[in-house]
Amino acid sequence: MTNCRTAILPQVADFVIKPEKGHMKIIHVCKVWYPRITGVTVHVDSLARKMAWSGHRVCVVTYDLTGNFTGSVDVFREDRTMYTVIRVRPGSRPLLADVIRKEKPDVVHAHGIWEHVWPSFLVARALHAGFFITAHGTWQFLYDTPGFEKKTRQLKYRIYYHTLWRYMVMNATAMIALNVIETRVHKALGAARVFRIPNGVDCHRFRPEAGQISPEDDHLPGAFVLFAGAIQEQKGIFTLMEALGKLKEKGICVPVVVVGDGPHRDKAKRMALQENFPVIFKGRMDRIRMPNIMARARLFVLPSLDEPFATVYLEAMASGTPCVGTRTGGTPEIIDHCINGCLIPPGDSNALARILEQFLSNPETFRQWGHNAREKVLSRFDWSILSEKILRVYESRSM
Repeated sequence: MTNCRTAILPQVADFVIKPEKGHMKIIHVCKVWYPRITGVTVHVDSLARKMAWSGHRVCVVTYDLTGNFTGSVDVFREDRTMYTVIRVRPGSRPLLADVIRKEKPDVVHAHGIWEHVWPSFLVARALHAGFFITAHGTWQFLYDTPGFEKKTRQLKYRIYYHTLWRYMVMNATAMIALNVIETRVHKALGAARVFRIPNGVDCHRFRPEAGQISPEDDHLPGAFVLFAGAIQEQKGIFTLMEALGKLKEKGICVPVVVVGDGPHRDKAKRMALQENFPVIFKGRMDRIRMPNIMARARLFVLPSLDEPFATVYLEAMASGTPCVGTRTGGTPEIIDHCINGCLIPPGDSNALARILEQFLSNPETFRQWGHNAREKVLSRFDWSILSEKILRVYESRSM
């Protein structure tokens, strides 16, 4: 692409960190970016910050979904304190490739499985740069995507999976898997090198001391259960509602705060209203406020039907809040049953109701679990530890 126009946004801070000689130029490529918040955006943002702090030049290249593109402008470049963000016109793979090529990276790290991965791979090969992929469990999620049951959709992704995706997996410098399941899948596809490095969390931002009452949240109950994530069936929102119904039948009331948005939000709100459940729907919440509400919650619940490796569990645990998750995907690698939280079968509202009842009757046990949760995250999932592991994978590309 030679006839594209770039808009340079005002610098977000007074300086951009300059790397010392010998440090790498690293590009992370993902499909979406803030203001849309997903597990992938949180992961990439945290990783980019830590790598920049280590002195590397870091850039995030992504499609722009904010609707900011007007006229002939094709690229927005934003220099932040720690790293640079380059947003390109949505859907333009040649433009995405051109932007990466002009940055002349040493490392290209693609996140997810979507249409941004193939052009990233081609440019990395042309530049003789290291190419790394973290799939973020997207293939597992795909089967829960509305419309996937349609034969045309299944055929499209199965062809992609067994052709281009397999080719990239086999020829990537390395695959970085979030959990045991991804490790096994990548190896079955012929990946030469697979490193299992999980999601992480910033244990300085998310900590028990962050739980101060803010004006925006001063109306919340003193003790509440928190659900945070996309409000959709796959995340287990209706399992939670069914559990609240079972408790109501026994005359038990558990205050719940729901943070997030999604396709089933209206349905969940109607259920809560009709049954008179004590549920507060907060909608989308700014990331700045999340450490506060995580630390104030007494219990975090995300009973997903499938969950590759949810960062939100780590954020709750770093905040000293015990978690309830399901025995699926990478969740059992995070939550140790009856040590720092509880694991239930996916969709089992009876099991969830029993745990919520225990939470009310035995709060001291859950407080101890919260302490244990913080200790585990500090020792295994802090981004300071994990970013160094990934950097060592990058640096080993010539070995």
